[in-house]
Amino acid sequence: MATEPRDRFGEASNDIMVHLSDKVVLLIQKPEFQERLKSILDPLVNHVINRVFPYIILSSILFLILLLVTVSTFIIVVRSSLQAIHSVDMAFKTGVPENW
Repeated sequence: MATEPRDRFGEASNDIMVHLSDKVVLLIQKPEFQERLKSILDPLVNHVINRVFPYIILSSILFLILLLVTVSTFIIVVRSSLQAIHSVDMAFKTGVPENW
């Protein structure tokens, strides 16, 4: 009866990872660590937001311009198709085609 050899390295590394993850969770739960992390991350996040904000505004403006162009194009297409339908309808009613 053959038994597979135990993977001692895998078991040891798994034990180490479980131990480290428990330590990290305990460290993160401490209020003084949370305050320290907050004091590091707040200036970083504020700096990133200040650097990215002009691009967000520019993207918003370009999106609004694109939306206005799309809506105006849609209105122009609908009006021209309605005029074409109206002219075809008048041509059938009068028997004399317009613009022919």
